[in-house]
Amino acid sequence: MGSFLQTVRILIVKPSAFGDVVQMLQVVEGAYHAAEAMGMHLDIHWIIKKEFAEFLRLSPILSRLFLFDRKGGVSGLIRLMREVRTYSYDFLIDGQGLLRTGLMTFFAKAAQKIGRGNAREGSRYFYHQTFLPTKRPFHEVDILQSLWTPLPMHFVPQRPLTLRLSPWHFPFEPGGILLFPNSHRPKKEWPFFYELTEQLLEKTSHRCVWVGQSSPAKVPQHPRFVNWIGKTNLADVPLLIQSARCVVANDSAPIHLAAAFKKPLVGIYGPTSGQRSGPYPTNEHCILQAPHGNLRKLSPETVAKAVLKQL
Repeated sequence: MGSFLQTVRILIVKPSAFGDVVQMLQVVEGAYHAAEAMGMHLDIHWIIKKEFAEFLRLSPILSRLFLFDRKGGVSGLIRLMREVRTYSYDFLIDGQGLLRTGLMTFFAKAAQKIGRGNAREGSRYFYHQTFLPTKRPFHEVDILQSLWTPLPMHFVPQRPLTLRLSPWHFPFEPGGILLFPNSHRPKKEWPFFYELTEQLLEKTSHRCVWVGQSSPAKVPQHPRFVNWIGKTNLADVPLLIQSARCVVANDSAPIHLAAAFKKPLVGIYGPTSGQRSGPYPTNEHCILQAPHGNLRKLSPETVAKAVLKQL
């Protein structure tokens, strides 16, 4: 790694959600490399929800993870913070801005505690400084980047994201169109992935692969269709996305990961704004916003046309 003039220890408080964690990691890695170019080493620790730790372990720039168990209650939080308090930090950056992360911030030992200017649930009272982007409108990634204002470096979020991925180990060839029918909220799930997949199988020669937790009621029957629902772990998803020709997903973590890997993508948005919370940077990606926020009004033909254009 070479010799550095200074080591700065930083604690990231961003336990969830998965898509937000992906975006925060892009910002953290961008800052890490910018500091490295200045002769500064960032020793980065992270408080992460234990379900997402498998993903962060793929990052080569993080030196320690503290696992947050939301089901652990008050006793679990106390145990976590006892572990965190064995370290002292130069900077703590809370990218979540909720009461529980505010409490984590309060109990951690840090010279500078930094939070979001739009923090909620009273968490902003636990910070020494708060920040928001000066430009309007701003994206969630812009907020996360603004939290690094007190550190003496200029940087951009890392793209493509650097992860230590395993060799290809799936029983089908890499490439093809990767589709994620699920989202962490049912109201964000577009209901026409079956119809879309049928059209893509008819109009292209590519394999179509479904990945996620729960399968839609209807599943295509075609030699170039692979139903890989329920067969992946969190560390598999980056490998699948990195190999894809195009990624199609709802407002969910996979669309953010596809953007972080600079992959062709089609993001499907309904009740949430694709410009505010879509794949970053939004002007470089295909984001389809359902008319009036109603996902049923976004036709399979419209999405298929967008996918064909990306291919």
